[in-house]
Amino acid sequence: MRRYLIFVIAGFSLLMHSIDSTIVAVAFPNFIREFDTNVLWAAWTISVFFIGVIIAMPLAGSLSDTFGRKKVFLISLGLFTGSSLACGLAPNIYTLVVFRFLQGIGGSSFLPTASGIVSDAFPKSRDRAIGLFTSIYPIGGIVGPNLGGWIVSRFSWRSIFYINLPIGLVLTGLTMVLLSDSKTFHRRRIDIAGASLMSGGLLFLMFALNIVSERPSPAGVFLTAAFLTASFFFFLFFFRRERKEEKPILDLALLRSSPFLAANIMNMVLGAVIFGLFSFIPLYATSVHGLSTMMSGMILTPRSLGSMAASMIMSFQLRRYGYRLPMVAGICVMSFGTILLGDDLLWGSMGKRWGTVEMLSFLILIVGIGIGIMLPAANNACIELMPDKVATIVGLRNTFRTVGGALGVPVITFVLHLSSNPHTGFRTAFISFALALMFSIPLVFLMPDGRKEWGR
Repeated sequence: MRRYLIFVIAGFSLLMHSIDSTIVAVAFPNFIREFDTNVLWAAWTISVFFIGVIIAMPLAGSLSDTFGRKKVFLISLGLFTGSSLACGLAPNIYTLVVFRFLQGIGGSSFLPTASGIVSDAFPKSRDRAIGLFTSIYPIGGIVGPNLGGWIVSRFSWRSIFYINLPIGLVLTGLTMVLLSDSKTFHRRRIDIAGASLMSGGLLFLMFALNIVSERPSPAGVFLTAAFLTASFFFFLFFFRRERKEEKPILDLALLRSSPFLAANIMNMVLGAVIFGLFSFIPLYATSVHGLSTMMSGMILTPRSLGSMAASMIMSFQLRRYGYRLPMVAGICVMSFGTILLGDDLLWGSMGKRWGTVEMLSFLILIVGIGIGIMLPAANNACIELMPDKVATIVGLRNTFRTVGGALGVPVITFVLHLSSNPHTGFRTAFISFALALMFSIPLVFLMPDGRKEWGR
């Protein structure tokens, strides 16, 4: 019984993180209105969350091996719960952004640390336990927008953060009582400097995008150039350090191989499109189509359902079709749905007959199906080239996808802020995302097809 309760603790912690990565999207209009700010700063509440993930995710596993899983898990819970309270009490958009960054750091430590906890609790059925545990994460994609839309429409946007408090406190109490710490610790080198340099480079790049959008003046141009220069040097020092680091946060040696480089550029584009697109659909639905906050969250549900269904089907078809065909097909389906999402003139008579909610839901379903067709192939591509480095390859893939998400959000805000009206801005942004996907198709043919390897 005890180990099943431990699984529940780990599962709820992962679900909280998954929900909070998507729940704030429905509150963008509230942030803009209450804090008298613009979409650029509202979007930072998502971007900095991803940067927190980039910093903490690779470090959490090393920290838990060094200091014990129970200690690191409790610290993560405390940071996540405390920063959730601080987010709810935030007096302005700037403090909200800071506390969302801390929330991202705390929450992103759940996955590697909790995975180790589940692994220890189920030593004889580790594979099934880990598989069931990781399957919890996509549920947050369904629960987050729906729960967020309901809470914001019934109560206040601050309540989407307060809801974490009782759950976090209960999980903390159960962890202290039920979880025993790791019996043995392994001293591992922790690349904190590498994580800091990469995050600094991303932050300065995002600052540059903000400044060039807000201040089209000589002073703005100077600040933009300064931030871009700072970003360049942060990344330069990061790459130099990682090449010499014994245990780097990113194994850059893998990127010297064309298939691995192509796969990770593809992952970055995919992350930018998925996170950028679905972070802004609630704002698009409310500002352009006049939907309610609650409905703007509900229309995201078809994306998760379509993605999960298509992903399950395609996972069993990879041996038949390989990697390239599903990736190209998925990109085409995603691009088609994304272009239609941005331009209701293309909906034609079907849109008039169905209604706005039904048509948006249908198009979001199409994009979700495209994601589901592509993801199993994108997740497995190149792994068979170095099967002894699966963990490193998966970590590299997730990092590039998260970096793409962190950059995709400010890119779409940049386009929106420079547009004459929201409709034009969203149409331009969505078409740009579709083109980015289509231009990434040549990268697919640099990766192994997969069918030959399985046929051996």
